[in-house]
Amino acid sequence: MGNRQNNRAGAFSWLRHGLKFFNIWQFDIMEERYEIRGKIGQGGLGAVYKGYDTRMNREVAIKRISVTSDDPALQEESTRQLIKEAGALASLQHPHIVTIYDVGSDADGPYVVMELINGKTLDELIERAPLTWPDFRELAIQTMEALIAAQELDLIHSDIKPSNLMLTWLPSGKFQMKIVDFGLATLTQSQTKEELEELEAVFGSIFFMAPEQFERVPIDARVDIYAMGCVYYQALTGTYPFRGETGNEVMVAHLHHTVIPLQDIRQGIPKWACDWIMWMINRMPDDRPASAREALQVFLQNDKNPSPTVSLGRAVPVVPAGPRPRMSGSAAPTAKAITPGRPILDPRMQPPGYVSPAPEPEPIPEPPPTTTAPQPLLPPEGSKPSIHTGPHEIPEVVSTPTVPLNPTGRIMPTVTRTVIIPQKKSNKGAKIAGTLLLLVIFGVLAMLLKQRLAENKLEQRYPNLIVEAGKSEVKELPVSGAEYSRFLKDAADAGTDDKRQAYFQALLKAKANDGTDIDAATSDFIIKTTQILPEVRELMIRSVLSKRVTPASVPGLTEFARSTKDTKSAIAIFEVTRSVTDDKQFEAYLSIARYHNDANFRKAAEESAISVIKKSNNRSALLSQAAEAEREETDSKIKESMKRIQAGG
Repeated sequence: MGNRQNNRAGAFSWLRHGLKFFNIWQFDIMEERYEIRGKIGQGGLGAVYKGYDTRMNREVAIKRISVTSDDPALQEESTRQLIKEAGALASLQHPHIVTIYDVGSDADGPYVVMELINGKTLDELIERAPLTWPDFRELAIQTMEALIAAQELDLIHSDIKPSNLMLTWLPSGKFQMKIVDFGLATLTQSQTKEELEELEAVFGSIFFMAPEQFERVPIDARVDIYAMGCVYYQALTGTYPFRGETGNEVMVAHLHHTVIPLQDIRQGIPKWACDWIMWMINRMPDDRPASAREALQVFLQNDKNPSPTVSLGRAVPVVPAGPRPRMSGSAAPTAKAITPGRPILDPRMQPPGYVSPAPEPEPIPEPPPTTTAPQPLLPPEGSKPSIHTGPHEIPEVVSTPTVPLNPTGRIMPTVTRTVIIPQKKSNKGAKIAGTLLLLVIFGVLAMLLKQRLAENKLEQRYPNLIVEAGKSEVKELPVSGAEYSRFLKDAADAGTDDKRQAYFQALLKAKANDGTDIDAATSDFIIKTTQILPEVRELMIRSVLSKRVTPASVPGLTEFARSTKDTKSAIAIFEVTRSVTDDKQFEAYLSIARYHNDANFRKAAEESAISVIKKSNNRSALLSQAAEAEREETDSKIKESMKRIQAGG
């Protein structure tokens, strides 16, 4: 321990000496070395941007850290501390922890430059379905390996949650997990107890925070053990272990250890693994694994059992309260944890306004059912099939051939004789095959050459097209389908509003010179491109799609609006399609106005339905549908909506 601290102190010395030059050169480095190419997202710690390191010729992620203090002196000290600690994080090179390349500060505040990961967060994946046991086993081993490496350097994450676990897929199809934001939460958090109660809305972290973090007492690496256990619980069940309608209720659930045992919710998981996770989320830090090393050691020892007892997914009879659950570090294959009881709480750990319950034991609540069957984590669409995970986890059983026995009872070797039949040589056939092979090779080379020439032509012509589009006298811009697709992509990725407007001009003036339906291409890009920020999508809908929407594209756009979680873009689609929509979409608008859970979205669908009725030659039939819907409804607000549709139409 002492050697590690000395090494860290030595590593920081150059940073401390360099800080006196901080205000002189740091801003210039940020401006000259890194190019901002678009915003990736916004989190509790700050904004994340996609950037390009011009010195190393690689894409990077740049996180702008939010400093909460209004005091300039405290801001400066917080910035210095962040740079110092992030410098230590840069020395943490591990395959399951995001690598930090650089750290500094400029006129906009501190920033951290790290590797750019193109993948999905764990919360995106488990929102689809809980993990299978093989995928969870791999996830547990990789995350524990990462925590072991961090704890060797005395580093604490303190904000572990599914959105901070990124998964990418290797070429073989195996997923690789990386923990992001390691150590940064500790440097920026300064919340009061009142702010902690609202963390659900700000960070999404409150469901995974250890009880001692709410109590504002000194913490150690066991808060990461606790948080990771909560992540594992959600990954296997699809629900949080500690739940509540408000931030305060979730905090009380943590402090009072109100949790349903995992084995009562999820079936088909080894019982020892359920106990292992419940061991990690014990209320008291001393009752959890002392370190990630100990936790992984117990996991691997118990995993050697080829036929473990599995969970049933239903509650067991209530038993009297007993000691808190612990696990043995031995390799016993059937290690059993004692059924958890309600822990005795120190009154000083009670949250404000809490009234102690009666001493009688409470019944275990009915566990929420898992509505979605576990699904394997498959590589993204378009990737090669995984050699590690597939839809068929159990190989086909092949019968073993019977081995003949000789009279003495010994196994007789099986002899296979190969008969070689001489073939007559055919020079004519060889010549034809060789000629065909040469033709194929020349054909492939010709295609590659044609593709390369087209790409070179596009690269040379593309900048001139942008300039032409910016001229007011240019009303039409002849482009190919490939050029138009490039405009769409660059408009979505543009880092500044000026650049984006230049691409928008090109998109609006573009006219296909190769038969491409660029109106359909615009709609397809809007609804099929996933790597696009919601605010950019909405802007493209209102600025570009509004001028290129056609009746043929309305059904696809309506279905996208109906299914997306991006409400603003969905409303924008309804507004720009009203001029070209027809009777065919009326039923869809009526259904959305009745059943969608977002009031603004329902209102937009209502206005689209009215627009259809006004233009329709079959108004009476459409009004009858709205009247029938009104009669069927029991919700007063929906009935009023159906009346407005009839009156407006």
